[in-house]
Amino acid sequence: MARQSRESGQSVVELALLLPLLLLLLSGLLDLGRAYYVRVTLEDMASEGALYAAIHPMDAAGVWERASQASGGMITVSPNDVDIDYPPVLYVGAPITVTVSYDFQLITPLIGDMFPGGVLRLRGTATHAIISLQ
Repeated sequence: MARQSRESGQSVVELALLLPLLLLLLSGLLDLGRAYYVRVTLEDMASEGALYAAIHPMDAAGVWERASQASGGMITVSPNDVDIDYPPVLYVGAPITVTVSYDFQLITPLIGDMFPGGVLRLRGTATHAIISLQ
């Protein structure tokens, strides 16, 4: 009987020692999954914005609106977070690039301490050829 209680006490001590490490690993995986989701969403937003910019290159507000709609409401970006890179001369076939930036807040304690303020700046970029000069 005494041997069995000693072994169960050992299991509790092992669990107490490993639980913080397991929780840190799980929260790190959660951050990684969230960051991947945001990165894919930013790429989609930039692609939608670049497609709209290829048809309406001078409508910056429309590019931001189209990119914002592509997020599905899960990520909110301001107009300042959507950058349109125009070619030196606008002509049909010229490349136009849209970049969408987002400040991703990390929740894992040790990983968040590696970045200023626990914020990681993520970007999605897409380029399309100008289709129309409307």
